[in-house]
Amino acid sequence: MNRWMLVLALIVATPVAARDLGVPADKGWKHAETGLILMPQLAGLARTALTDATETEHDVAAQYDAADKSVFATIYLFHPAIPDVGLWFDRSQTALETRDIFRHAAPASADPIAFAAANSGTATSLRQVYAAPGGAYRSTALAVVPVGEWIVSLRMSAKTLTSDQLDARLQQAIKAVRWPPSATTATIATVPIATCATPLTFTKAKQAKPNGSDLLMSLMASTMAAKAKTDQKSAPPVPRPTWCRDGTASTEYGVYRSSTSTGGYVMALYDAGRVVSVYPSLMGQVDKSGTYAVSLEDVEGTTSVFPSFTALPSPKQVWDLVGSGKRSGTMKGKQMTIDPKAL
Repeated sequence: MNRWMLVLALIVATPVAARDLGVPADKGWKHAETGLILMPQLAGLARTALTDATETEHDVAAQYDAADKSVFATIYLFHPAIPDVGLWFDRSQTALETRDIFRHAAPASADPIAFAAANSGTATSLRQVYAAPGGAYRSTALAVVPVGEWIVSLRMSAKTLTSDQLDARLQQAIKAVRWPPSATTATIATVPIATCATPLTFTKAKQAKPNGSDLLMSLMASTMAAKAKTDQKSAPPVPRPTWCRDGTASTEYGVYRSSTSTGGYVMALYDAGRVVSVYPSLMGQVDKSGTYAVSLEDVEGTTSVFPSFTALPSPKQVWDLVGSGKRSGTMKGKQMTIDPKAL
């Protein structure tokens, strides 16, 4: 199953096929919202596919291949619920290292390399190259670059190039992307995600009984959060929170905690921008019931709220709940949809 199908299977009842953007093979493509431009050629590779897993260009994938198929690259552009390079690099790295064809790949450097993708002078991006002896590919690599509130993830693999040679080719490809001004304005260097010093502990948590007030407050919270983001654009910039990874990540999800968090965690699903938040519910704080709300935010800004828990649920409980598709309600902009059974 393709990357986008794995994610959509969690979010919609019937996965839809990624649509072809229909750009001629010899023409460049400009992303309307960010201004990023992908040309027909990228460091000697030809663009062979350009698709969107949404209807609004919020999860775009561009495929590039060498004429002899010895090298290929894929560029993903998406609007994550949490715009943090370290977090999505961590997810991309996990996705790469857990693939069967790269399970024995060895990183060429002890740590990911921080770099400036668009000659901004600030190392806001991360990359890692791997040697993969004995497999179908001799080397593979990934890089993650911020573009304002968006993320660009670039993967590249080669059948004959060494890890050093592929790193040089990767850097050529990054320079060949026509980056918009928003890729050069960040001034805070990115660092890789670290493991949380103290892991979370979980007690027995059960799904709470339906509570209409709890549901409405959880749905409205997403609207208030979106408004806060808009207000911040005209206010002085504030430092972004730092994140740590709780426990061992899997292909399906990674668990992360924010430096500004007062309890709970988020689960980043796969490596495509979707995030599940698990935090004390607003109503639970008001009525002292101690319930925890579960909500999923996709790349298009839709928030889906699921049944709450009586205590902090384990990631496996949350994963199973979200995978069941049993939403209590959804919110996108000012449009609210509620399951009557959840009231």
